[in-house]
Amino acid sequence: MSDLLRKINSLALFGGLRQKDPLKSLCIFLKATETPGTKLEEVIEAYSEFVRSVYMVRPDADFSGALWDILKEDDNAYFRLATHNMLAQKKGEQPVKMSRLIEVEVERELDLLTAIGNTSYIDLQNFFYYDGHIAQFKTTGIDMKKRYMNYLSPEDLT
Repeated sequence: MSDLLRKINSLALFGGLRQKDPLKSLCIFLKATETPGTKLEEVIEAYSEFVRSVYMVRPDADFSGALWDILKEDDNAYFRLATHNMLAQKKGEQPVKMSRLIEVEVERELDLLTAIGNTSYIDLQNFFYYDGHIAQFKTTGIDMKKRYMNYLSPEDLT
């Protein structure tokens, strides 16, 4: 299994992102490259579907931007508790204690998402050889941890 697929599969807190494009189609592509007997045409088709999904989410063709777009819409345990606690504090109510395990996990997984989002089309082309046309995308290298924590700042919840 490729390191990239391991990173994606290790997402637990943000595991719901694996069910959304572009990560869903990226996983299909990566699995196709690793499945013995998969024809080159099928690998190219899976790759093209992944790039199409990036284009659908982000007309600027930015893979890390597409990950950010699905991340900020993800409903997960951390998001629910963090937003609940911020709103509770504004109302003068007692916040719910968050497990340190979740706090550590959110940081680790956001770092993983940053690394995943830094994947370029050249990185993916290394999974197969084809000297014809391959669709391209870009990545702007968004720091998912920094952006996500800023996104959840109390000012954004008013």
